[in-house]
Amino acid sequence: RPFRCYRYIKNKPYQKSNYVRKVPISKIKFFDIGNKKFNTLNFSACLSLINKEPRNISSECLESIRIMINRSVTKKIKKKNFSFKIRLHPYHILRNNRMLSKAGADRVQTGMRQSFGKPEGLCARMKKNQIILSIKTKEKYKNKIYPILQKVCYKISGLQIVNESPYWGFTNIKKRDYVDRKINGGLLLIDETITVRKQNKIYKTLMTRTENYFKKLTINLK
Repeated sequence: RPFRCYRYIKNKPYQKSNYVRKVPISKIKFFDIGNKKFNTLNFSACLSLINKEPRNISSECLESIRIMINRSVTKKIKKKNFSFKIRLHPYHILRNNRMLSKAGADRVQTGMRQSFGKPEGLCARMKKNQIILSIKTKEKYKNKIYPILQKVCYKISGLQIVNESPYWGFTNIKKRDYVDRKINGGLLLIDETITVRKQNKIYKTLMTRTENYFKKLTINLK
């Protein structure tokens, strides 16, 4: 069944649950692509594709977008100079009441109105002004990525806009504030915060172990 039948959002979302066990396999498997090991300092520019009309987007379409961007961006700039993230995840199950496909089927079966159908595919529900995907790169490469994102709009139904984010990469800090904080020393990198969190967890576990050990000693002495 063509996807133009499922283009517009209708009814409630139909997702996997205790009552819905049979779910089709999603075509898209990777959502983060590019150089993920680089710190946030290297990639300051962030370009994002924003949706302007509520629509459904299939998992096959998301996979084709991922392949197209990965192939065309790696040709213009190297893979180590960018990192992009797909923000949409397909959870909504598409259903179809299949008809007979043999010769003379129109004489046997004429279809059914408002039929429930069986699971056929997966799609993601896009709201208005929702980010579909975003790419972070260096400032000198953003003019090369902009036309690639404009070509991606032809693969998706509805209206989309390419927008440059005022924030530094994928962070929530604006570019001017990020530079000021980095100069003044009031900024922790993402890698450093992760290590600090890990150290705090280890420290807490050690403290609880020692406390329990001393409690057992006091009980035995009594």
